[in-house]
Amino acid sequence: MAPVLSYITFPASDNFKTEEAQVKSAIEEITNTDGLISSYHGLQVEQEGGKFGYLISTWESPEKLNAFREKSGDKFNSLIAGLSTGEIQRYEFVAIKNIPEPALQSKTVELAIGKPRGAASIEPLKQVTFEMCDATEAGGHPSAVGESTDGSGILLFAGGWESVEEHWAFTKSAENIQSLLGGITTHCDLNLTHAKLKQRGA
Repeated sequence: MAPVLSYITFPASDNFKTEEAQVKSAIEEITNTDGLISSYHGLQVEQEGGKFGYLISTWESPEKLNAFREKSGDKFNSLIAGLSTGEIQRYEFVAIKNIPEPALQSKTVELAIGKPRGAASIEPLKQVTFEMCDATEAGGHPSAVGESTDGSGILLFAGGWESVEEHWAFTKSAENIQSLLGGITTHCDLNLTHAKLKQRGA
């Protein structure tokens, strides 16, 4: 079964930004449960404001993730509320192309959320996103695609880079990347950012 990814983002509190060791310990304690593959936390890169925090975890199955929520959901939600200064956005994705760990473990992680416009078919968006994934992999950079489990058609693209600058240089110089990006934005509203993530236990 393809892994499931829990993706949570929020305006980060000073506590999340400055007390990393404390935050990491709390997250490790609360996510130490059956079915967890890996978990990550981190901040949006400074070049893009450094305002948003990320809690991302991958699970063996939707059932394992749901079991965690039933057992520890209230405590986990309380933790997140203390780390955020505003609206908390939550997504659940199933991997539909590649596994996400290599990208999430990179020095700089590209995180792009694509929300389809209106009632248009998601298939054209999937196709061009898969092509972007293939092109990124062909350039020597790990990438993966996930689809929302709620049927909304929202896609997650995760890419791994040494730096933000490397990503944008690749976007400008690699063949077809600009046209693929244009194809993606034709089919969806795209929110693209970069983050520095740390893996649980790493």
